[in-house]
Amino acid sequence: MSFRGALRSFAAAGRRIEREQQRRAREATRHYKQLQKQQESANAAEAVAQYEDYLSVIKSIHHDCGDTIDWQRIWNEPAPVRPPRNNVHEAAASAALEGYRPGLMDKLLKREADRMDQLRQELEKAKARDQQERTAQVDEYQRQLDDWRGRQELAKACIAKDQAVYQQVLEDFNPFDGVSALGSQLGFRFFSNLVEVDLHVNSPEVIPDFILTRTAGGKLSRKAMPTSKFNEIYQDYVCGCVLRISREITAHLPVDQVVVNAMGSMLNPATGLIEEQVIVSVAIPRATLSRLNFATLDPSDSMRNFNHNMKFAKTTGFQPVSRVAPVGGRP
Repeated sequence: MSFRGALRSFAAAGRRIEREQQRRAREATRHYKQLQKQQESANAAEAVAQYEDYLSVIKSIHHDCGDTIDWQRIWNEPAPVRPPRNNVHEAAASAALEGYRPGLMDKLLKREADRMDQLRQELEKAKARDQQERTAQVDEYQRQLDDWRGRQELAKACIAKDQAVYQQVLEDFNPFDGVSALGSQLGFRFFSNLVEVDLHVNSPEVIPDFILTRTAGGKLSRKAMPTSKFNEIYQDYVCGCVLRISREITAHLPVDQVVVNAMGSMLNPATGLIEEQVIVSVAIPRATLSRLNFATLDPSDSMRNFNHNMKFAKTTGFQPVSRVAPVGGRP
């Protein structure tokens, strides 16, 4: 198996574990897009439940993360053992042939020779069966050996901090599917012990600008979301994405730091144009990230744990900020 083939096989196994997380994000996004177009619903309770599920996905995007890949453990994996030759079927058939003693009926019917021929034929069949099983065992061993060699080459490259391999790992594992399903795009810059990410957030499509509730009479009520509430959800979503991206990168790559620059479309007063500008910039060391409890923390408040730039008010939302430098500088 080729280097890239081993990576794809390895990544496919990892993605199977994460499919439920990604499926929920895609389903919630699909339902939300439907709700954006709906003014009424035949089932108000279902519409409200879908709306609340989408908000839950947005607010908890930092909860999920793929399993950490221990590249050193993979590098230390022993090679598969070549299966020993096994002639179990031949041995049994040979013992039956050598141990044959004509019985009374064989002697009376004079079928000793036929019985011996039959046992010799069974011996040849047993040899063929042993050979068939041996071929299948060797083929499986060779497949396992190729997989092992591919993983060894991949682990060696990651431990050596090969930046080109970093990119291939993220492309094949695609751990950000749950983020992209909610409308964000990512750009990467790879260094030996650092990954810098530009997170392009499309807030109008991601954050609801309306609130759905069910009236006492069972009808669907749709109201405009207050600006302060919209901004609060948007801030938590952006910071949650920052955490999720950092978690996924440190889970998949042996780097000690991730710098995330969240980009939002904002009015540039100098040009009078809507432009993409940095709204959150944060340098996240692996050691600090590993100490956080993601199930209970507030994404926006958690930025205080890191060197970061963020200017935010509930009434006005984000303001442009400068990019932070990695802790300790770039390699």
